[in-house]
Amino acid sequence: MTTDPVFYRLFETLPETFFLVLGMSADLAKETAARYQYQALELKETSHRIDGVFRPKDPGLPVCFLEVQFYQLPSVYAGVLAKTFTFLKHHDASQPYRAVVLFSSRALEPEDVSNYQPLLDAGLLQRFYLDEMPEMANAPLGLSILNLITQAEAQAAATARDLVARVKSEIEDAALRHDLVEFIETVILYKLPRLTREEIQAMLQVHDIRETRVFQEALEEGRQEGIEKGRQEGIEKGIKKERQRSRQEKLRLIPKMAARKLSATVIAEILGIEVELVRKTMAKKEK
Repeated sequence: MTTDPVFYRLFETLPETFFLVLGMSADLAKETAARYQYQALELKETSHRIDGVFRPKDPGLPVCFLEVQFYQLPSVYAGVLAKTFTFLKHHDASQPYRAVVLFSSRALEPEDVSNYQPLLDAGLLQRFYLDEMPEMANAPLGLSILNLITQAEAQAAATARDLVARVKSEIEDAALRHDLVEFIETVILYKLPRLTREEIQAMLQVHDIRETRVFQEALEEGRQEGIEKGRQEGIEKGIKKERQRSRQEKLRLIPKMAARKLSATVIAEILGIEVELVRKTMAKKEK
C-alpha cells in the first residue's frame, strides 16, 4: 500500500487529526490546527521529501514534522531528523520543533533506539502506532478514518459504510464532503485491490438517493402536479424505484466479485446484503 498520497490527503483535509494523534482533545486539536499550515515539502538540495510539515502561523509554536512508516526501515528516525534539521537550517535554526513518526504497527519500529532516546525522552521525537490507537465510540472523523486504514478487510467494508454516512451527516461543506468520501473510497481501493471503483461505490452506498436522476425526475413530476399530496407521492415513488435499482445493481455485481474468488460471506459483507441472497445468485449463475 503506497501510503504517502493517502496520508497527505487525510491531513490536508482534516489537519486536526494530526493533533488528535498527539493526544489533544477534539476542541484543542481543532483550535491548534487552525494555527498551522500543512504542507508536503521537498528539500531540493538533498532530494528529501517530508511526508508532512505543520508550519505554525503564530510565532513561538513548534514546527511539526510528520513521517508515516508502513514498512521496516532501520534508518527511519535518522531520516526524519535529517529532514527536520535540513528544514531548520534553511529557515530558522532557532525555531522550536517536534518530529513525529506514525508507524502502522510497533513491529516496524527499529529495535535499537538508543541513539535517539534523549530526543524521545525530551518529547522532541515522538512515535505512535496506528494499530494500538484505541477505537473510541464517537471518535472524531479523522481518527476514525485512521482506524479504517489498519482494519482487516472483513471489518473495513462495514466501517467504511458507516464513515460515508457520517461524512454525509456531519460535513456541511459540499466540496469537503466530496473529498472525504473520495478519500474513503481510495483507502478501500488500496485495501481491496480486487474490486473495481464501481464495486467500491456500491459497497459504500456512496450516491445519495436525493441526488439521483430518478429521484429528481419524481420530484419534478410532483411539482408539476401542483398539489402537496401528488408531490409527496412522486418523491416516494422515486425513492422506491431508486432503492430497487440500487439492489439490482448489487445483484449484478455478485458474479463479477465471485469470479475474483471472493466468498459469499465476504461479498455479502462488502455489498451490505444477505449472505443467502448472494449464495442463491451465485448458484443461479453456475447453472
